[in-house]
Amino acid sequence: MPVYQDKDKNGKIIKTKDGRSWYYRIYSGGKQIESKKFITKKEAQDEEALFKLKKNKQYNKSFHIVAKDYFNYKYKTRKEATIYGYENIYDNHIKPFFEHTNINKIDISIIREWHEELDNKPYSLKYKNKIYMVLSSILNFAMKNYNLEKNYAQIYGGFESPNDEIIKDNEKLKYITYEEFNTFYSAIDSLLWKNFFTFLYYTGMRLGEVQALTWNDIDFNKSEIIVNKTLSTKTKNKNKINESSIVKYKTTNTKNRKNRIIKMNDKLKDKLLNYKKEMSKYTDFSNSWFVFGNSRFLPETTINRYRKKYFKLSGVNTITNHEFRHSHVSLLINEYIKVSKEKNMKIDTAKFFLMMADRMGHTIQVMQKTYMHLFPTVQDEIVDLLNNL
Repeated sequence: MPVYQDKDKNGKIIKTKDGRSWYYRIYSGGKQIESKKFITKKEAQDEEALFKLKKNKQYNKSFHIVAKDYFNYKYKTRKEATIYGYENIYDNHIKPFFEHTNINKIDISIIREWHEELDNKPYSLKYKNKIYMVLSSILNFAMKNYNLEKNYAQIYGGFESPNDEIIKDNEKLKYITYEEFNTFYSAIDSLLWKNFFTFLYYTGMRLGEVQALTWNDIDFNKSEIIVNKTLSTKTKNKNKINESSIVKYKTTNTKNRKNRIIKMNDKLKDKLLNYKKEMSKYTDFSNSWFVFGNSRFLPETTINRYRKKYFKLSGVNTITNHEFRHSHVSLLINEYIKVSKEKNMKIDTAKFFLMMADRMGHTIQVMQKTYMHLFPTVQDEIVDLLNNL
């Protein structure tokens, strides 16, 4: 079954709006049926091979074709942005090694060779284990769907750090202090970026959640921000441009599929009200506009460019967009300790993380695991107990 390119009577290639023209023909029930269109010849060939694979009950199958079937299935059952990231990991770190290997040939020795090759790469332990998780998931899929007997990646295990490796706290979690934020803020010369980075710092929201936010999601009367969606450009057609030259994006539910409400402090509320007043001067202003970006969302590449620019101008060590989230929690921990001491109150970390888990859209366990070490008073209370002996 060769693949074909759609052409008119004069031999001119016919493409769909998003550039698809390649297809293959299949035979079912004695009839010839054309497949859907694909952008490249290679995509059409892969899908044709996958069709053959599903018809063929033989066990000796290409790892790459099985992986492609795995991703096709996952795109139907999981968030597209998540699977897009997994597919990138596969293309860069798994496919080059396993592409031409049949799944029934994968054993412990092959997994060990791949494991050792990846272990020598300068990636973080967390990232290596994310790569390992993708490989293991593909092999689990092959066990359920293609009669693979064992998942040797799971048997061999993931990546571990050397027992003697010393990891400093500031390497585990990066954030900026309140004083550093003010220094950073003073270097910003744009109303948009002053409000955008203030918003990140005082809400701790995820970047995609902030990008997706519209004025309809902010209730100034109640000082509340409604967080019920996130925005992502990580789609299967991420690098494609539509007819109006706007990069495609999607708004989906939040990371943990839970909506939440974030209360604004007075400083943030006042800044946003003034910012909205300025944006309202546009004749086509609408409450359905994105809070940051107006009629079009604010791209992450643009955010990164200005973030780096203003950190460089301010002289403050650069943090990532996500580390503004860590900075928000650090700010509140410091203020909680300060206010507790001023009021001679007991510092209740369990209560604090219960409040923060809802605000940050995390479980209490994740909050404690990530931020507990920022509470120096925990050790002080233990010493007080010992001193009472």
